[in-house]
Amino acid sequence: MKIRILVPLLSLAFAISAMAQENDEVGIWSELGIEKSITKKWDVGVDLEYRAQDRARFSAGVSTSYKVAKPLKIGVGYNFLYSERPDKYKVKDEGVEGSDEWTKGYNFTPEYWFPRHRFFAEATGSVKLWGWLKVSLRERYQLTHSKTRYVTKQKHRVDYLKKVDFDEDWNEVVWFEELVRDEEETEVKPAITDHALRSRLKLEYDKKRFPFSPYVSAELHNSLGVGDHFLLQKVRTAIGSGYKFKKQHEISLAYILTFDIYDIEDNEVVRLDERKHAINIGYKYSF
Repeated sequence: MKIRILVPLLSLAFAISAMAQENDEVGIWSELGIEKSITKKWDVGVDLEYRAQDRARFSAGVSTSYKVAKPLKIGVGYNFLYSERPDKYKVKDEGVEGSDEWTKGYNFTPEYWFPRHRFFAEATGSVKLWGWLKVSLRERYQLTHSKTRYVTKQKHRVDYLKKVDFDEDWNEVVWFEELVRDEEETEVKPAITDHALRSRLKLEYDKKRFPFSPYVSAELHNSLGVGDHFLLQKVRTAIGSGYKFKKQHEISLAYILTFDIYDIEDNEVVRLDERKHAINIGYKYSF
């Protein structure tokens, strides 16, 4: 029975991932968590996560939650994020080739990693329907701060200058002199504090003494303001399941599809319109 349920879920996740277009990003997200119940209503936890994608990310966090009432739980937490910015290559050609002068070149920013600090507070309301369907809505406010960064950018330019001369027979000779320029420039990335509201709706099969908990979810990620900006940055959907065994252990597998609409870099809004696919694998120990 257990294998019959797990195999279709695995097949669905990898089949959807295989349909990703060539320009879509595909990655693996792995999670490890430990949760301790202090009382029947109060628990604390620590978690580690690594996202292997175009922009890789490692995070470590602590959190606590308290069940105010049967349908309502509140929580707060902190995450340390260590994020990658992959190398960036940008062509910088100027002028028309073959004219009296033109320039060919590029800017290159090597890969670098930088830290961020994230604090969040959330409230989750849930209701059980027909004895097996758990419907929950989570509203999370998060504040993410990154300090000023100093990034070294390499600039390479080749200037082509038209030269005219005459040979011994007074025939005109034309050639282009090449002047190579290599420079390094330190770009200052300003400190940024981003405020966001994340709203997630989740439908989950939740039945006692049944080890699997298949679910689907959708989450809206809204920026509450870097400067004067307020916009929907991304939409994240997921389909997956958890599997509990020996009471204290749970493994999970999910397929995640994220639609990145906008990003905010250096206090500027950048249009993305990108899709990111990920297979999420997790393990949690509760006691």
